[in-house]
Amino acid sequence: MNFQTTILLISFAVSVVLALIIIPILKKIKVGQIEREDGPRSHLKKQGTPTMGGIIFMLSIVICTIGSYLYLKSQGDFQMARNLIPMLLLTIGFGIVGFIDDFKKLVLHNTKGLKPSYKMLGLLIISVLYILFIIHVSNQGTGIFIPILKKEIILPTYIYIPFAIFVILATTNAVNLTDGVDGLSSSVCSIIITCLTVIAMIKSAGEVAILGSIAVRKCIRIFNV
Repeated sequence: MNFQTTILLISFAVSVVLALIIIPILKKIKVGQIEREDGPRSHLKKQGTPTMGGIIFMLSIVICTIGSYLYLKSQGDFQMARNLIPMLLLTIGFGIVGFIDDFKKLVLHNTKGLKPSYKMLGLLIISVLYILFIIHVSNQGTGIFIPILKKEIILPTYIYIPFAIFVILATTNAVNLTDGVDGLSSSVCSIIITCLTVIAMIKSAGEVAILGSIAVRKCIRIFNV
């Protein structure tokens, strides 16, 4: 059993335990779905459905990624362990923006949540910091692998930075749009992340495969909940 398979099983166990603990708490404090009045009328029946499952998602990812980091360090794989940290911080940063949005909707009862301009600004700042970090601190280069062509191209830094930021923001908002209509993001993301994780394994991008294995297990678990 390889490490990715092991972490997949561990992340499943962690998410199950957290779900058993957190979901009853959310029900107890009555944190329920608030449907926008300008949305489809059929969605109004979801009013009050326990939500903020992203808390389970985020906590599971943080716990399992830190566990993977410590394990890799103990095995002497310091480079892969270090490469996990920027991705984890990016995930946490986006998670904080999402939490603020949910907090305004569910606790402050503002159905519109965080203003789109504020949300985009937060995501932009986090994305810029992440890209600058992996280029200038982690020295991971500006190469992009194109699966269809089975070829890696090296972009100039001044092209790579805005392109990478655009991809991150576009992907994040695509997930937001998918989830915002009818809570479909977990099912869709589980398929996409599985594909990306397989590609990462083929390209020997171990840190991406590890985080992908953790994330896809969370998506499947939350989808089943």
